[in-house]
Amino acid sequence: MDFRVTAMEAADWYELTNGASLQQGDLLMQCPIFSVVGNIPFPIPDSFEPTIDARFFDIITMTQSCDLENDKIEEVLFAQVIAWPDAVHAGGDANPALRSREFRRALIAGNIPSLSLLHNRIAFPTIAWSVVDFHRLFTLPKSFVRTFADLAGPRLRLRSPYREHLAQAFARYFMRVGLPHDAKAFEQEGKIEN
Repeated sequence: MDFRVTAMEAADWYELTNGASLQQGDLLMQCPIFSVVGNIPFPIPDSFEPTIDARFFDIITMTQSCDLENDKIEEVLFAQVIAWPDAVHAGGDANPALRSREFRRALIAGNIPSLSLLHNRIAFPTIAWSVVDFHRLFTLPKSFVRTFADLAGPRLRLRSPYREHLAQAFARYFMRVGLPHDAKAFEQEGKIEN
């Protein structure tokens, strides 16, 4: 049996969706993310009126589909999606390795814990080669997100198994453990004889 796929089939990571329905792996382009501007006094006085800023990001839904569909949550978790050229321009000076073929290979293999690769899509709606940045997480009220999604028109949703691959990459990133000891001394133990 021939398991080779064409370039078009390999690039078919997405399905089209529209409306207010949300699933893990849904892309929302140029979605407003709200944050408080300036310093927040502590303790917060009763008279405090924060200034709210809205910045627009491409984001992908990280909350599990079952929690969204069964109304088990009030807020939806998202990670930022960054077009690959923008990621290289933003971080290339601080980390020249971003520009290397080895880095792209490691990204394809899933060996960059904080990033997950998204395939490009040429057909409308388009997406460039992009990365999901697990350093940039946001939450938004589910009711707001559903309204935004409903008004967004045709949008992309990751197909299975790419949706599960993204979830697994996030789980690996989130569950990393920095060991508090150095096991390098084990290298000096030598070969065990039979």
